[in-house]
Amino acid sequence: MKFMLLVALALVAHSAARPSDDIVDFELDDHEQEQEGQAGRAVKGEYSWTAPDGNEYFVKYEADRFGYRVVEDNVVPKAPEAEHPEFEDD
Repeated sequence: MKFMLLVALALVAHSAARPSDDIVDFELDDHEQEQEGQAGRAVKGEYSWTAPDGNEYFVKYEADRFGYRVVEDNVVPKAPEAEHPEFEDD
């Protein structure tokens, strides 16, 4: 997973050096990356990979002047909803 993060970060840095409106788009046997936007200003993209155990993971993100933000993913498990006891009015 660290390798995939390094690849994604390298692609983001590489796309920042490219002219605006370029799209990064590549696909290999076990992973792929897509990115579009204005290089060095704002990009949206996603990357996915197949883990050695056969599970497929993806991350959709945005990166702009507010930083890098994951918009959607299935990598980090979701925390269960907290159970709150019902309160009755007396």
